[in-house]
This record gives sequence, structure tokens and C-alpha cells, in this order.
Amino acid sequence: MSKTIPIALATNFGSGAATPAHALRVTRTDGEMFGFTSARRSVTISSVVYDAAQGLDASAIVASAGLDTDNLELTTLDDGSLFTHADVVGGVWQGAAFLIFRYNWADKAAGTEPVMAGTFGNVSLRQGAVVVELRGLQQYLQQPVGNITSKTCRARFADYPRPNGNNRCGLDHTAWTDAHTVGTVTSRREFAIVRVSGAALADDWLAEGLLTFGTGPNAGHIAKVRSHASGVVVLATDLPYLPVLGDEFDALAGCRKRLDEDCATKFSNERRFQGEPHRPTIDSLTATAEPSA
Repeated sequence: MSKTIPIALATNFGSGAATPAHALRVTRTDGEMFGFTSARRSVTISSVVYDAAQGLDASAIVASAGLDTDNLELTTLDDGSLFTHADVVGGVWQGAAFLIFRYNWADKAAGTEPVMAGTFGNVSLRQGAVVVELRGLQQYLQQPVGNITSKTCRARFADYPRPNGNNRCGLDHTAWTDAHTVGTVTSRREFAIVRVSGAALADDWLAEGLLTFGTGPNAGHIAKVRSHASGVVVLATDLPYLPVLGDEFDALAGCRKRLDEDCATKFSNERRFQGEPHRPTIDSLTATAEPSA
């Protein structure tokens, strides 16, 4: 990333008594902003408080000058008040935008030097410390552009849960969402569900669907359903916390992205199907020709 170092800051860094510190600004996808600093005392820069109590290990920060992707791990201490288990498991921090810069901890008015920017990758908790995978902006240059053929639909069902303004599916998620509460709980992954109004949903209706919790210890968490039968759902992964009888959640119908079974029969939306289920396979293209009868 191009940068300009303020004269006062460059002068300090070039002196024999430099007082540099690294700062990390994080903006989560929900709009919450946090700051960390490697200095021994907290500092406020541009109305953002950079906390020294959490600690920040910036010794391994190396930004490449070319187009290679800057990937590194950053470690910060945590007492469990900020990086909670539920938030980490629930993916609240994943995809957060970050900016790392240097400044003069003895004179914050000297300006800042940007070092690296990008997004959070995997976030994990390790014995009282939080380890974050930082992905540089160059990663976007390595993403494929355009579509590839597939037998299943490439669209995200009803453009949920993160609408991007390009709803190729064309369906409104509210029309396929039902209010439920938690029934008998077997584990963090398996529990019975009770529909708030109307008859119970048919078996397999929620398979590959999403549950968005509104109350209880998992409030705000979105979970994917692996299977649904006899009023019981099994999730793809464990919930952050054990659900409680009566917890409220919205259940979005599941879509396995098949043309006949899902798009046509279940949702009557075959005209918006984003796949090529009838394309010839490599076996049919290379097969020996057979004479017609």
C-alpha cells in the first residue's frame, strides 16, 4: 500500500532515540470498532482508543512490496471480556477489516505510518491469548473472477444472511422463514424445535437451512442445519452455548441447490436456477460413438 510518512515521525524514527509503537484498528462487520497498541500505555488517535491492556505482538509484521499475499498471525492477550468464546465460535470477528500503523508513543501528534491493511481470517483462542490470521489486501487479486459451470445452483438462497444487492436467487428470505422456539435439548448440536404458529414443518424442510437465534445464550448466532426429521434438527457445528428450552429463533428453509428437488418442486423458482445440471460430462464427451438404431 502506498504511504507517506510525516516529517516529524520520520525524524523520530531516524534518530538514535526512536520511540515507535504499533497500533491495530479493527472494524468488525457489525460496525463495532476496536483498537490495540503495543505500547505500555493506551492512546487515543483520531477518536479511537487503542488499548494497551490487551497487549499486541507486532514483531512478525512484514509487508511484501510485490503482489504476493501478506498473510501473518497476530497475537494479543485477552481476559475473555472482549474476544468471548461465543463471538469467536460464532464468527463475529471473521472478515473484520483491520489497519496496522506505526506511531511515536512519546508524541502521538507526530502522525502515523500505515504498515498493512486487510481483513481477519481465522480467529482462535489459545491459553489466554487470541491468535488472529491477518490477510492482506492482495488476497483479492487471487480470487477467481466470473462463474464456472456446476450442476448445482451457484446462487446463495434468498441472498441471506448477508445481502450484497445481487440476489441471483430472486426469492425473499422472509417468505421462507418461520418463527420457532427450542424444545427438548440433547446437545449443543441437536435439539427439538417448536413452530410458533402453524403445523410443524415437514421432515427435511430445514436441512441445509439456517437458524438465526434471537434470544437466549446464543442470541445473534446463525447456525446451519445438517438434518431435520421428526421435529428435531442436527446442526453442522456446535452452538457456542447449550440452547435453553424456549429460546426463540427464525428458521430459514433449506436448499440443497438441486434443480428438480429444490428449485422447481420446493420453491417453484426454476427460472432463476444458477447452474447447468444437464451439461455433458467428460465421460459422455469422450465416450465411443454409437450408431443410431
